[in-house]
Amino acid sequence: MFLNSFNHFRAIAIIFIVAGHSMGLVNIPLESTFEKTLVNIISGGTFLFVFISGFLFYYVFYKKFQYRKFIVKKIRNIFIPYILLGIAPVFFYVFLKKDIYEGYFLPTTDGFLAEYLVPVLKYYWTGAFFNAYWYITFIMITFICSPLHIAFIRSSKYVQLTIIIILSFISVFIQRPVNNLLVFQSFVFFTPVYLIGIYCSINRESIYKFFKNKEVYLFFTVVFIAYLQAHSSTLGSYHKPPFIYGSIDLMFLQKIIFCLFFMVWLHRFEHINNRVVHTVAATSFAIYFIHPYLLWGMNKFNYVLQTSHPWFVYIALVGSVVVCCICVALVMKKVTPKFSRYIIGY
Repeated sequence: MFLNSFNHFRAIAIIFIVAGHSMGLVNIPLESTFEKTLVNIISGGTFLFVFISGFLFYYVFYKKFQYRKFIVKKIRNIFIPYILLGIAPVFFYVFLKKDIYEGYFLPTTDGFLAEYLVPVLKYYWTGAFFNAYWYITFIMITFICSPLHIAFIRSSKYVQLTIIIILSFISVFIQRPVNNLLVFQSFVFFTPVYLIGIYCSINRESIYKFFKNKEVYLFFTVVFIAYLQAHSSTLGSYHKPPFIYGSIDLMFLQKIIFCLFFMVWLHRFEHINNRVVHTVAATSFAIYFIHPYLLWGMNKFNYVLQTSHPWFVYIALVGSVVVCCICVALVMKKVTPKFSRYIIGY
């Protein structure tokens, strides 16, 4: 059965992701604790995407799972658009000798291999040419590990919970990598989120029943944790080298509860099939692939909006970016119906 609630969830998740990436384009002073709390709620939209992906892995693919077919589909819908859309920015950084991470991608010796091939491979491996594209290599590794997820599904509930607790404990201390450059650190960090999505999919009916009419408690818990982050002067996601002790990653806890909130709350609207929401959800991967181009172009022209009403302008900017991406996706689908999925994932 098609889940409208998770269609709505996908639409919300992509808007959160665009909102998080658009934050730097509006000069928001962030002077009050309320504003900082709001930023912490908006940030970290990737958690929602990973949770949804895990949930749908069990709900959609598990019963008739065929590894080869599954991977081929992911390569076609995700990895090929990633390669194609990366050509222009990778060319810009490598061949114009631009580097945004203090020499990480710049060659250390002369020669074609060191000057061009190695930096190209580094950019594609890390996705660092756009601030959103690091997700692609991480999620492809996650998909490649699908046999392990099948084994997780077939294990007992006790084993599933034990694995989730242990991996979550590791995640809150290891945190996300600096500049999202270490792909395997991202993989380790987000794996329990993916598994929690699978677990919630397996036990969805009991979760719906347990949290029925209790969504408000989940939401206020999210706000409280976001407030604790703001009160401790933390804005957005936690990033650090993997083996250096930092602090407990409150964003991880906040976003797991946020995922549960959306899962339960949106279940109330399972019967609603809104055309606008469906369009946003259907084009979500295209929005993910296209929006960094728009934001990148604005950044290249030092386009930072100065306004006396920053939050209003910020909301308008996020909405405009989402609408522009949808329009590009729909036009591309109309013009090249056979190839648009390979180009923009839609």
